[in-house]
Amino acid sequence: MQRRQRQAQRRRQRRWRWGLSGGFLLTALLLIGGITTQRSAPTTSNPLEAMENLFIGPRVHYGLQTAWRTQLAGRSERVSIALYSAQTGQLYTRTNAAHHQFHMASTVKVAILAGILRQEKGHLTAQEKALATRMIENSDNAATNLLFEDYLGGQAGLQATFAAFGMTHSTAHKAWGLSTTTPADQVRLLNQIYFSSDQLNDQSRAYLRYLMAHVATDQQWGISAGSDSFALKNGWLPYGKDQWIINSIGYIDGPGANDYTIAIYTDHNPSMASGKQLVEQLAQVTRQAMRRLDD
Repeated sequence: MQRRQRQAQRRRQRRWRWGLSGGFLLTALLLIGGITTQRSAPTTSNPLEAMENLFIGPRVHYGLQTAWRTQLAGRSERVSIALYSAQTGQLYTRTNAAHHQFHMASTVKVAILAGILRQEKGHLTAQEKALATRMIENSDNAATNLLFEDYLGGQAGLQATFAAFGMTHSTAHKAWGLSTTTPADQVRLLNQIYFSSDQLNDQSRAYLRYLMAHVATDQQWGISAGSDSFALKNGWLPYGKDQWIINSIGYIDGPGANDYTIAIYTDHNPSMASGKQLVEQLAQVTRQAMRRLDD
């Protein structure tokens, strides 16, 4: 409680400073039609808060890119990361494998359930709920097979799900774990779950958030590193020339207003352990960079 009060006080002080130094600029922006953000960005009725968020964006970009560049320097693994900041309404990305699409492994299970919930408007049967719980919380592949084939509609149903959620760089495969994607596409899906949606009703979104917040304890690694409040789904798969595929997607309840969705995809990892370590190192430096915004 005291920590949140201190954070709120610091934000009020920053707004007061922006009010003094940025008053003229704020007036000019308002006169020409207001401050614009991405469509999924949170809105605020407080013009000083809007101005503060406008100037925070470059700080976020610099902090994240610096941290990510350092972590990826000299890496032989293929790595890509995307993050959406609720505070700035912006998407931030970095990769050392331009134009590469990553196999999704078990992270595709979030899209599978989102597609079924969209089709059925959140009204799942008791059997569907039991299968969904096993698929998300325990990463049960047998449950996923049933949901994928019998309820979503297989490969065609998954591709339709990608299209509905604007995931234009994702391709469904008949073997669901070999479907390909980009972290930015995954963040688009996560934003529909955690921030606002034109495809899922509130009941569906709440259900997905609940399951992702209750994954089995032995699967609470990945983007959760360095965070106390999170929801996630991981994927891991040894696959041919890709060696170990290690992926992690989810939501971090950040300090102050620094909530964010994040997706990290990697392959060419020599082992599962090294891939997990890489993902968690990226997650930790990301968390540190986002935390500094509230100092």
